[in-house]
Amino acid sequence: MKSSDVSDIWAFAIVFGILPIAFMIAAVLVQRLKTQERLRAIEKGLPLPPDTPLTALAFRERKVFNATPREVAAAFRVGGTICVAVGLGLLVLFTALAETIPEFKKGVIAVSAVPFFLGVGFLIEYRLRRKEIESREQSR
Repeated sequence: MKSSDVSDIWAFAIVFGILPIAFMIAAVLVQRLKTQERLRAIEKGLPLPPDTPLTALAFRERKVFNATPREVAAAFRVGGTICVAVGLGLLVLFTALAETIPEFKKGVIAVSAVPFFLGVGFLIEYRLRRKEIESREQSR
């Protein structure tokens, strides 16, 4: 085995093995700390600290995200703008790397198309939602 093969195996093991386990351990520790905080507050008779409301169940039950249609459309605009910017930034980064490092594979540049076109899709969705909102307001 070449040394580059060994380094590839280690990189794969770190990304898909060690990092996810570390994140799971961190999540368990954070949950344990939150539980201890709540138990101490109950013991002292203090009001409980608020839960983090950003759970899938809270979104599904619409407890957290009671936004107007305009705010929902604006969220698509913000997400689309961020994704387009990330895609363009990756394009510049990968193009610069491909030009300066001869061993850099030029096919990696195509990865930047994923966030870019995702952002374009969000911006199209924003525009469609905005037109729908305007047509609803005009029909009233």
